[in-house]
Amino acid sequence: MITNMRVPDSWSHHFLEPPKLTGTLFWLHGTESPEELRKTFDLAVGSGIGELTLESRPHWDYLGPKWWSDLKLILGWCREAGVSAYLFDEKWYPSGVAGNTIQKLDPAFRRSSIRLQYIRYRGPLNRVSLMPPWTHRSRSVVMSVYAYPMSEGVIGYEQGVDLTERLHRPDSPHMHGIVHGIHWDVPSGEWIVCFLIEDKTDNYIDPLHPGAVQAFIDRVYESSKREVGMYFGNPVRGFFFDEPAYFNLEQEIPWGYELRRRFIEAKGYDPIRFLPALWLKGESKGSEFFIYDYYDFLNKAYADTYCRPIHEWCRNHGLKYIGHWYEHEASPNHGERYMFHERTTEGPGDFFEVSRFADEGGIDVVCNQIIPGHRNRDYWGLPKLASSAAHVYGLKDDLAMSETFGAYGWHLGLRMMKWLTDWQAVRGINHFILHAFNPKWPDLDCPPYFYDGGLNPQWPYFSAYIQYVNRLSYFFREGRHVASLLLLYPGALGYAGESTPIEDVQQVLQENQYDYDLVPQEELLLSRIAGGRLEIRSESYAAVVVPGTEVVTEELLHKLHEVVQSGVPVMFVNRQPARVLKRKQEAMPRSPFLSGTGMHLAGSPSDLPELLRHSGISAQLPFEGSGRENLRFLHRIRENQSLWMVSNEDVETAVDGWIRLPGEPDVNALYAWEPLTGERWHLRSRISPDTAHEREFHLRIPPYRSLILIPSVLDVQEEVQGPVPAAYIGSGQQSGVIDIDSGQIHFDWQGEARRGLPSWLRLDPSYSGTLAYTWTMDVPPSELEALNRVILDLGQVEEIAEVEVNGTSAGFSFVPPYRFDVTSWLTPGLNRFKVCVTNVVSNLMSKAEVLEDAGPDWKERREQFSIPEDGGLLGPVRLEFHHTIGSERNGYRQ
Repeated sequence: MITNMRVPDSWSHHFLEPPKLTGTLFWLHGTESPEELRKTFDLAVGSGIGELTLESRPHWDYLGPKWWSDLKLILGWCREAGVSAYLFDEKWYPSGVAGNTIQKLDPAFRRSSIRLQYIRYRGPLNRVSLMPPWTHRSRSVVMSVYAYPMSEGVIGYEQGVDLTERLHRPDSPHMHGIVHGIHWDVPSGEWIVCFLIEDKTDNYIDPLHPGAVQAFIDRVYESSKREVGMYFGNPVRGFFFDEPAYFNLEQEIPWGYELRRRFIEAKGYDPIRFLPALWLKGESKGSEFFIYDYYDFLNKAYADTYCRPIHEWCRNHGLKYIGHWYEHEASPNHGERYMFHERTTEGPGDFFEVSRFADEGGIDVVCNQIIPGHRNRDYWGLPKLASSAAHVYGLKDDLAMSETFGAYGWHLGLRMMKWLTDWQAVRGINHFILHAFNPKWPDLDCPPYFYDGGLNPQWPYFSAYIQYVNRLSYFFREGRHVASLLLLYPGALGYAGESTPIEDVQQVLQENQYDYDLVPQEELLLSRIAGGRLEIRSESYAAVVVPGTEVVTEELLHKLHEVVQSGVPVMFVNRQPARVLKRKQEAMPRSPFLSGTGMHLAGSPSDLPELLRHSGISAQLPFEGSGRENLRFLHRIRENQSLWMVSNEDVETAVDGWIRLPGEPDVNALYAWEPLTGERWHLRSRISPDTAHEREFHLRIPPYRSLILIPSVLDVQEEVQGPVPAAYIGSGQQSGVIDIDSGQIHFDWQGEARRGLPSWLRLDPSYSGTLAYTWTMDVPPSELEALNRVILDLGQVEEIAEVEVNGTSAGFSFVPPYRFDVTSWLTPGLNRFKVCVTNVVSNLMSKAEVLEDAGPDWKERREQFSIPEDGGLLGPVRLEFHHTIGSERNGYRQ
């Protein structure tokens, strides 16, 4: 509910002049001169960036004198310019090893994992010799050997026979065969003998070893304090971490320092006999309790041992600890692709466990994992991980960070950057760190670099993109997020049993305008119920949604029962839990809980919206019209004022229809603020034909566009900032059209005068730059004398268009639709038009001689990062005449 009836004055000021909140990675190699560093610094800061993350990429003298002198030089510039800074906490990806030095300090600091080998027997058999596994590596040992009886295909872990003491030695070198075999008489029945081997490798540290973590803190954090501690607080705001993880191989399970003892202390029983269940899940029915316990313990131990001490060190020194883990879709060498919710390997095991010890939610968006017009599982859920962590853990200002654009390549232009920024911001990302400003040139290390040694023709427009990011970052931090649903994050439940992919549920919610937070079980258990809603810190939810999970803990079962009894509905999707996780297995109670009032089962994710409406929970942003499935929104309350972001994620068609604002009945006006262009106007409104009392507002969002909406109460004839922008007026609403014959449009191609609108790929697939298209045309005086707006529609442009009419700029755009209001610059009779078009730098880079020998594999990398894209003014081009009324002419609300 709105308290303020008018937009705060500070909002108007910061919309026109947003604070510099956008960050960037700033790479250091140790080979750059002070002049080269200063030039890159000035380029970044001059574009409107207000924060640098100083990253070794890698710096040849990391943590040595040259590293510190480079840092001091740039930190001094930052202090003078009022620019904030973060220090990257590693020589190069991943964080935790200080340039691969920590694991070499002590053999105990090396990464530890376990793997399984097994053999099956049908007894009785006498005098069986069991060949120990080859341990291969000198630091590998056979940790345990158990023989388990099997009944009806299920392993009996409780009845397992410990054969470990029969090992003659803990290792078995290659070709020793059964020299050191175990002798065993196999009893009657089916048996499986399981060998567990512990491996230690030096490709990473043991993140479960407190000594290794402390050594990392001493090596990186304490040395930074000694050398540049005078800059802590100003400009250094904190440290940035990059994808610390377990780094076990696909068929390995993380192990670590005194893990057996720590597990016994935490869970009350010895894990050793149950460990094979981590691999043999299909034959381990009844042992799901252990799989849950193991990953619950393991991932908490990782967070407590690795993340907590570093976080506390930063807090104790007045600094922030921000960054990200590996949290997106993985593409294994074989088998099914997966998300990193129930995986270890390159990830931390549980996104929310580690996010407890960071000062911002964090993700990265890299390697073309998200592309406009394509929708994979990352598309739906990735940014919501970071923003949900910020919300449910009460992080300051709800800050959710994204390190964005890394390794997208040079085909990433401002158009795609804008779309990707909208895609993230509308899901709650409000701190953008761009990847990257690179003072080294030429280079082939995971571009783009935006300036690219001065070769990028889009650079003159880069600051307009940064201003847009600064606007979004300012308006959608601080205050309070508003969501109607709590979506349970599976966590360890997902390891223990099958579960519905959480992204499939998110897709349906987003396409039907329901917002939510992903919430881990621990936070749900701590939630309180008040006023018929579930509350977690400043968040409040009307219902709980549980992606179908095979198993459930007793604590969660009791909490859901409490939630339902308090009048808050619970929705299971695809399935209800079948078992309670106990060491003595019990079937899931079916009555009265799972069949009671307030408990619902959606047979598939697509059934969920109807169940929510049946339970009295309507969409947060009710919409009637075309393009519903592409409409996204974010709702926040700031300074007691409601604030919305709406975005169209389609790349071809507009969202066009009517919206209502439930819970805000007094609102009779809705500001639309365009964060890219700075334009402001009111949305047209009417009394809803369905309710006869609620006001609804006409919302049209073209592809690639987003808006900030601010509800208010205004007098009927109160004037606002301006007319509806040309891009937001649909083609087809005009009263007259003049089509421009492409044969009359001139351009110069490499010194040759040409006509028409050909594709630049046909002219020269290696061309990147700017071309000017010109033409003249007569505009009838009668059209200009009427109450008309005249819109120049350029059709398809690849990808930036800047328009001049009669020698005066009419603006530019790097996103569709390329429609420009040219009314003020037209004169009766002959008019001169000029359109300068700029494409992406990728085409030039695909053949750029400057990149030759820029790296040992320069040909492959140049091809990888230089995908040719179309360029040019492709049209059709036309002039539209619109009879204007009401808001379209002068900004008055109807």
